[in-house]
Amino acid sequence: MSKSGSLTQKWLRQNVQTYPNNDLVYAHTDAVLARHPAIRPKTDVYTYDDGRTQLLLCLHGLLPISFRGASYNIPIAVWIPREYPRSPPLAYVVPTSDMLVRAGPDMDPSGRCLIDYVRNWERKCEGCDLVALFAAMQDAFSRQPPVYAKPKDVTAQQPPHPSRPSSSAPDYAARPPPPLPVERHGSAPSPAQRTVSPAPHPGGPPPLPAKPGSSAAGATLPSRSTSVPVPHANASVRTESPAVLSTISSELASLSQAMAIDAERLRANQADLLAGEPAIRDEMARLEAVRDVCRGVAARLEQVVAAGERNVAELRRKGDPEVDELVCSTTIVYNQLVNLVAEDNAIEDTIYHLHRALNAGRIDLERFLRTTRVLAEEQFMKRALIEKIQAALPHGDSSWSVPSGLR
Repeated sequence: MSKSGSLTQKWLRQNVQTYPNNDLVYAHTDAVLARHPAIRPKTDVYTYDDGRTQLLLCLHGLLPISFRGASYNIPIAVWIPREYPRSPPLAYVVPTSDMLVRAGPDMDPSGRCLIDYVRNWERKCEGCDLVALFAAMQDAFSRQPPVYAKPKDVTAQQPPHPSRPSSSAPDYAARPPPPLPVERHGSAPSPAQRTVSPAPHPGGPPPLPAKPGSSAAGATLPSRSTSVPVPHANASVRTESPAVLSTISSELASLSQAMAIDAERLRANQADLLAGEPAIRDEMARLEAVRDVCRGVAARLEQVVAAGERNVAELRRKGDPEVDELVCSTTIVYNQLVNLVAEDNAIEDTIYHLHRALNAGRIDLERFLRTTRVLAEEQFMKRALIEKIQAALPHGDSSWSVPSGLR
């Protein structure tokens, strides 16, 4: 591998890091550069139709085609979007000063290439790549060249081209080859000497075909060269006027000043971020401690809730208790004592209500006396049994005391 080729690959590897699928972009781009020596990479700002701008990787150069047995070189520029390979590349034909774009179904007046391969890209992006795109463009351009020779009568007053990407298209007849890349905005070094020598002998290939309707004399290119001249083949670029150099110098100075201001602002932001790192770490440690405490409390609450749910399920399984089971004692004797006291109190309440009924005249005296005698005898027997049970209880047992009415 040549030194220039290794520099190109190193530059390419650095400038595709901003792409989500950077490995795939690098592999496809490197394959195109290896297959087409006249194609070179660069990074520049691309402006979309909606006004958005984005720094993208661009493959630009000369694409060789064969039309009617003659070889031609078509200047192109292919922009690779960030969503590659899900989104198709943006392919453009970049005509030189003596060419015009041949608009058609596969070619936009602005030079945008809209061949079937590009239209079907999003529908089957898994099977598409840059190498196949360049091959499809070669095939389409070989059937119908996308440019034609400008007639001589309009060479001096060329109409402005339609809207194109924000970065001006490379004029291969008037621009020198870019230097080796040192920054992102610039062309990458060419992996090989990508020049196409003009054919001075008269037996060279015929010129590009003229657009239908134009004169035959104006449709032919100079017979001494049918290929687009490479940048360094034009000697006029070495003698720029002082005004152009002054304009370039002023633009570079303003750009350098703007970049210095941006760099200073970025350094200030970096200093702020570095200064805030300890505070962020302390806050993270505090939040982690709070999180651990919350997790412990949540675990305990989950245990309590689980125990409560188990108790509720057990109570539902047992059902509602009987009324007589609500008041019970620890032994049979105590249960008997409770029942006797309850019955004694019930008899006493019954006698009280019988006395009120007698006073109200609801029962006669004879019935009152007969009923009261029976209830009094039953109450006496129950109280006697209560006294007997109380006497049999162990001394010092404070769990039961005789009602005040029985003492």
